[in-house]
Amino acid sequence: MKKGCAILFLILTFCCYGQNSTLLQNIDFRAEELEHSLNKTGDTLILNSERTIDKVDIFNGNLEKTFIINDTSTKISLDKFPNGRYVTQVKVHDKLIIITLLRHSASDKSLAKIEKKDLEEDFSDSNLEIKNSSEGKQLKANLSTKDPIKIVKFYWIVKNINKGHSSSKQMRIGNKKDVERMISQHNIDLKSKAGKRNQLTIWEVYDTTAFMRLKRRNPDYATIEESECFNIIPYYDSKGADI
Repeated sequence: MKKGCAILFLILTFCCYGQNSTLLQNIDFRAEELEHSLNKTGDTLILNSERTIDKVDIFNGNLEKTFIINDTSTKISLDKFPNGRYVTQVKVHDKLIIITLLRHSASDKSLAKIEKKDLEEDFSDSNLEIKNSSEGKQLKANLSTKDPIKIVKFYWIVKNINKGHSSSKQMRIGNKKDVERMISQHNIDLKSKAGKRNQLTIWEVYDTTAFMRLKRRNPDYATIEESECFNIIPYYDSKGADI
């Protein structure tokens, strides 16, 4: 069923050359409450939801913009976004809905080079239900030439806050800048009485969609011995040492 939907959207995508953008819609059932489309010229993103849209983040490795909405509908101009592929994150209540946006000129045929497999990854299970917004940049990992080159698309960050009488957990996707900031803040927290019990663990993620699917299906993802979608050895673990 998912493969059939992906093929259908692939066909629809290639019919959009008259526009300046292409929106690869999130067809996950949990994203049904958010209507997302483009205007006729493809230079405006149109969002409608029954519940309040808190904010919208649009970014790739070179550019990121945040729009505070606090309304059930909005129109976002895409004129200032250069050609490229963007992750669009729409925060609706406590849900984060992921949409892929492609910016291109109306006559640009390079869009036809998008692989069907790449589109299927966007359409299958791409809705993330987490409480914090995410950002991403692509960073090349230093791997052996014998192994396939893997791209660190995101980092999965888990922070356990332990105040003695109460505890909580914060989980989010972040980029390299987020990681550096959180490690720095964690080191400061450890020197304080209130934060000395806090724990911070960060993993490198190669395939965000596959990782989020794995995490939902396997709550013990941190203990698995092998995975293609993320580095099972933490990039940073406050219980151990910075890798």
